[in-house]
Amino acid sequence: IASEMESTRDELREMRGKVQTSEAEVVKLHAELNAAASQARHDALTGVLNRKGLDEAMHRELAVVHRKEAPLCVALLDIDNFKKLNDGKGHEAGDAALQHLVSVTRECMRAQDTLARYGGEEFVILMPDTVLANGIEAMQRLQRALTRRYFLAGGEQILITFSAGVAQFEQGESAESAIKRADQAMYLAKRAGKNRVLGA
Repeated sequence: IASEMESTRDELREMRGKVQTSEAEVVKLHAELNAAASQARHDALTGVLNRKGLDEAMHRELAVVHRKEAPLCVALLDIDNFKKLNDGKGHEAGDAALQHLVSVTRECMRAQDTLARYGGEEFVILMPDTVLANGIEAMQRLQRALTRRYFLAGGEQILITFSAGVAQFEQGESAESAIKRADQAMYLAKRAGKNRVLGA
């Protein structure tokens, strides 16, 4: 009996060890899955949301807008003279300029705002509970913050500026429509001399 009990105890220990190993593997797989899901939603260079992440955030914010009838603004901003910077200083400097913009933007944003890279040197900022005038003002504050924080490229101080269009969502408006209006306002801001913010 003693021998059987010892054998049973050994089997139990072995099974417990296997269960613990399996649990550790499950935890590791969950962590890897979460990391992969996060990477799928975030821009590798800047760490902010990518288009997929933006779509999900936009869907959530629009649900709140429809439920509470709360204002929501979307800003589309585009770095001025980015091609010139890339061509003159190289792609590494261009990448660093994008990271610089993101860093300063994060300092200026509220906790509830969402920042996403829309493509190239274009970024989108979602501003919940924000009417158009306040959305424009927020982008102008960001512009002023950028003028105080020079970007260094190879030891040279470079002023990064952007042009932006801001649109407040209209009742029942789609995300595509609001972004298109913000894009048109941003294009007009570029034509008007750059480093400007216009409302749609």
